[in-house]
Amino acid sequence: MSSDITPINLSELAESVDAFQTGLGAYLDRLGLPSENVLVPIRERGRVISNLPGVIEQVPATLLPNSHYISKFVAACGAGLFDAALNFLWDETIQNLRAKVARFDLEYFFDSVVTNPDRRRRLQDEDSLSELDDWELVRGCQLTGILSEIGFKHLDYIRNMRNWASAAHPNQVDLTGLQLVSWLETCIREVVAAEPSGPVIEVKRLLGNIRTNHLAAVDVAPINHNIQLLPAGLATSLLRTIFGMFVDSNVAADAKNNIRLIAKAAWNQAPREAKQELGLKYAVFAANGELSKRDSAREFLETVNGLTFLPSDTLALELAEKVENLYEAHTGFSNFHHEPAQARALAAYVPENGDVPDAVRGQYVKAIAMCYVGNGYGVSNAAYRYYEILVSRFKDAEIAILCRLPQDPEFSSRLQFSSCAEQFRSLARYLKARTSNQMLIEVLDFISTRADQQISKLSTTSRYKQLLNDE
Repeated sequence: MSSDITPINLSELAESVDAFQTGLGAYLDRLGLPSENVLVPIRERGRVISNLPGVIEQVPATLLPNSHYISKFVAACGAGLFDAALNFLWDETIQNLRAKVARFDLEYFFDSVVTNPDRRRRLQDEDSLSELDDWELVRGCQLTGILSEIGFKHLDYIRNMRNWASAAHPNQVDLTGLQLVSWLETCIREVVAAEPSGPVIEVKRLLGNIRTNHLAAVDVAPINHNIQLLPAGLATSLLRTIFGMFVDSNVAADAKNNIRLIAKAAWNQAPREAKQELGLKYAVFAANGELSKRDSAREFLETVNGLTFLPSDTLALELAEKVENLYEAHTGFSNFHHEPAQARALAAYVPENGDVPDAVRGQYVKAIAMCYVGNGYGVSNAAYRYYEILVSRFKDAEIAILCRLPQDPEFSSRLQFSSCAEQFRSLARYLKARTSNQMLIEVLDFISTRADQQISKLSTTSRYKQLLNDE
């Protein structure tokens, strides 16, 4: 807005302020109260007052009539109570942020800033915003894009100064007029006069469409492309929100179908910490007996190939179950038919880096090795590609276990079949090229050079035993 404010006459201001200070000091003296170091010097107040017109003109004209805390800020500055002025400035900022959040998307905002499921359920409407700490409100606005990164850093600094250098806490910190007017300008520029734009508006529009429209597969290509352009903070917020919607039993079926179409793009764009957070939420649902939410969370994680982000304890239990299912399918009737589904389910729990919980590692390696070498009739061709993927993720810890499998009677019994023996030799040669551990290389080399009649009797071979002891 343009300013028609009459320039301040600083000499007249100084005279009136000086008269006020003199009268107030005399009154405090009569009451027996301290009058020294209560009000800031007049020259500092003048610096605020003289710079106010250029700062205030940045406030949209429509907002000025309701900017009561800015009026209190100005009054406190004029009176020489800079600590109180800082408090009023912060109150104006918080009030304005709450209003922006309420106009934006409350569900999106609460899902972004509140990660505790129990607390999140209590936050439902605009009135709930007052239950958030100032830090949560500011951080939530940064996460959802209502505040820019620079704006967040400025406001976080002002928040700290408000906490330690204002009337909110006892202090002896000196505040200058230029500091105050600079902070006022920051709050006006970053909050009061700023409106969300760009990716923020696009995310809000996307969430609205997810809730109200029916999306088809042909609609999602441009949507997923735009999701891939989101900064990490907004991608995190979007992922949290669609996950929260997906596990909500009250969300319409159409909305869940829409989420299925975009979930993978949001998952891929979000940072690792956000993915771990969703894995933890699944574990919390399971531990609390929230079966509907647990099942929906599992479906979401399966949709995005995110089961590997379950917490280690939960992952160990889930992985052990999948390993057992595969083992039973492999050793049961018509195993070539039943193995592929179980192998695919197991592969979903093993990350690309191959990390598996210690508690299940031995069981896991044995099951994969048994399926990889097959039985007297060969291997399950449809499942074999999953075994190749999982074996490719073996690290030294898994390779060491595999090297000892000939000592397992069940596994060594398989090696009586020439096809199984050749598969095991092939596996040893493959893993030999994938480790730099010299002791493991020697064991794998020994295995890969044994003839059929020797390989099933490795456990009785002195050289093999010696290599294992060295390993």
